Amino acid sequence: MTNKRPNTLRGRIEDSLGSWAYIVGRFRWPFAIGILCLTVFLCTFIPSMEIKMASEDFLFENDPVRATYDRFKEDFGQDQIAMLTIEPPEVFDIAFLEKLRAFHEDLENDVPYLEDITSLVNVRSVYGQQDELIVEDLLDEMPTNDIELEALRRRVMSTPSYVSSGVISEDGRATTVLIEVATYSSKGLEPVDSIDLSGFGDDADIEDGSGQSAGKRAFLTGDENTHLIETIHEVIDRYDAPDFQILAAGGTMMAYELTTEMSRDVPRFFGGGLLVMVIVLFVLFRRTSPVFLCILVVVPATLSTFGLASLLGIPFSTASQLIPSFLLAVGVGYTVHLLTIFLRALSEHRDRLASLEFALRHSGPPILMTALTTATGVLSFLAAEMKPIVEMGLLGALGVLVTLIFSMVFLPALLAIVPLKAERAHETPRIDALLGSLAANSARHPWTMISGCALLAISAIFSMTLLRVSSNPNSWFPDGHPYRVATDYIADHFGGTSTFEILVDSGRENGLHEPEMMNRIDSLDSIVDDLRASGAQLTHTMSVVEIAKETHQALNANDPAFYAIPQERKLLAQEFLLFENGGSDDLEKVVDSQFSKTHYTIRSSWQDGVDFRRFLDEAEPVFRDAFGTSAEVIVTGMTAVMSRTVSATTESMLRSYALALALITPLMIVLIGSLRAGLVSMVPNLVPILLTLGMMGLTDIPIDMFTLLAGCIAIGLAVDDSIHFIASFRRYLAMGHDPVRAVEETMQSTGRALLFTSIVLTSGFLVLMLSEMLNLRQVGALTAFAITSAFLLDVTVTPALLVLTHRQRSGPVTDATS
Repeated sequence: MTNKRPNTLRGRIEDSLGSWAYIVGRFRWPFAIGILCLTVFLCTFIPSMEIKMASEDFLFENDPVRATYDRFKEDFGQDQIAMLTIEPPEVFDIAFLEKLRAFHEDLENDVPYLEDITSLVNVRSVYGQQDELIVEDLLDEMPTNDIELEALRRRVMSTPSYVSSGVISEDGRATTVLIEVATYSSKGLEPVDSIDLSGFGDDADIEDGSGQSAGKRAFLTGDENTHLIETIHEVIDRYDAPDFQILAAGGTMMAYELTTEMSRDVPRFFGGGLLVMVIVLFVLFRRTSPVFLCILVVVPATLSTFGLASLLGIPFSTASQLIPSFLLAVGVGYTVHLLTIFLRALSEHRDRLASLEFALRHSGPPILMTALTTATGVLSFLAAEMKPIVEMGLLGALGVLVTLIFSMVFLPALLAIVPLKAERAHETPRIDALLGSLAANSARHPWTMISGCALLAISAIFSMTLLRVSSNPNSWFPDGHPYRVATDYIADHFGGTSTFEILVDSGRENGLHEPEMMNRIDSLDSIVDDLRASGAQLTHTMSVVEIAKETHQALNANDPAFYAIPQERKLLAQEFLLFENGGSDDLEKVVDSQFSKTHYTIRSSWQDGVDFRRFLDEAEPVFRDAFGTSAEVIVTGMTAVMSRTVSATTESMLRSYALALALITPLMIVLIGSLRAGLVSMVPNLVPILLTLGMMGLTDIPIDMFTLLAGCIAIGLAVDDSIHFIASFRRYLAMGHDPVRAVEETMQSTGRALLFTSIVLTSGFLVLMLSEMLNLRQVGALTAFAITSAFLLDVTVTPALLVLTHRQRSGPVTDATS
């Protein structure tokens, strides 16, 4: 056995790892077989892993904006719909209308989790006939000739609610089928929480037989939404034709498209990352056996991570698409460092177990340190305000732990089993000498390097003033993507797919029977007109007022002059009752059962969440002033949720970056065992973050839910090189070398591993550029840029800082941590 180190923290860790080498060597087969069996067991849970891609899942359930939106859905159902748009040669054509009816009926019969479906086929038709109110489906009787078709055209184009609801375009040349998704899941109840939602809506808790709450009804799950959308596409495929081209968009479609792109990208990232890893590792080791060992460790570790996450109930969310590339890069880093030292020890004529002990003593402590700092970097996402980022942090930290176990248990067991030849002389490339020369030159001219680094940091800080925040999932899709094409088409012809919901609570039963309250709701139309005139991209509005006006007109001989709100309370209540008795459920969609609450819908073309946030800040007080003290007014809906993610993104970035620095800096000091060395190690890891943010400002890449991840991921990964470099430097310094010589020896012994692990890390994230999604390409490029910058600074600025901070020291150095 190698001689024991002094009784310091690092010495005790090295001794423990040295003893571990002989334990794992002795029981190599049980360890190897046990790890493989555990991997197979955990992989069985991967198919059942929950996938969450819905836009509302960007926020936590107890976020006030999300909580209000959830209560809105409990009261009035989903505001997220699927819009299936059709532009035939002629809408008002008998053959087209017959095909539209068949399409409508097939959707109605085949699509699961369907709450309602509306099109020209069944949109409400309200009219009076001999003092009787008739409420029926528009195409209860199909036109049979040109005269009836023209009458239908005039009726449709003169009914405001048909255009505002989106069943017909303003020019009458296109129509849509609107699919309302079920609000609740068929999979049972959720645990009751204690969210206070200020009295909006009836309690959605379900009582058991004893009168106690058994839980809350669970909202529609991601799997159910996927099943629904896939069935819609199956029906679309049966009807899509040159004269019946169907475009599908809407909020519920976005969640499906994100999930679909993810299902394509994740295997692509994993496969591309593996290919890059194999190429880089073969270049590093010049033979296949070490490459095979790395793959045999990293791939099962990644798969086991997702199986364990599924077992623990951690879902796969939007941001989790980065995890496969992240874990591949992390795993390769651990295995490369251990394998490099193991093969070098073999070349020095040590036997297998002695080489394993040497490798674990030499590389084991830095690997443990890097695992701790990397896990800390991703755990800093726990401070984020956005749910997918927190879930990604949990999944990433879990993956680092699993990868560490595989690297420190499974890989040593394999090294004890698989016969490997010692490193041959020609496998020590000239790049070692080149890196050593580069680091030594930096060490001999420290102030030049530090001055250059300072100038870069100052330039980056100035560039950061150009940064902007964004929340625009629609922009993630490429220009030619079917979903984006459909969204742009609907924005141009139907006023867009985004909606604001103004929730109005009169606070009293039958408050909506009061003409004054209805007049105030009606006055919102003029407010919207003023906002539109001032530049707001608002298009149509929908509310209970339309039903009141249509009913009043119908009961007055269908005279357009009576398209108004009755100004007598009793008359208004009677007309609402007549409408309800007519058989339509449209009133139930906009008012509650007590006629105390309603919602006013404003449609808008798609905008960035920043613009929505700005609009809400200006408009919400105006909407509230329209009601004074007569009603409580809250703006909600999916668009309000998306606008909330703007501030949540900024808060998440500040909190996560601050927490990462606050946790990693003292960790580096403690783990390295030196205050000075620990602080020095952070310089080349902070400047890349500044450079990355500055690059974002210069290239107009916004800070959003994805790009904010690049910084914390880069911090967690970049410190790995610093730890290995400084740990090796202090080892050579303790052997009596002067700082410059210690830098040279460090780079020649570990420089190649640092270079190749940095190449693997960079390449692993550049694989994200294979995605069609702009957000993933951006985060891949930014993270790769940050890691590359960190490596370059590690081999230039870190040596300079180490020489300056250790210049006065002479003789052996011992660890400061005890």
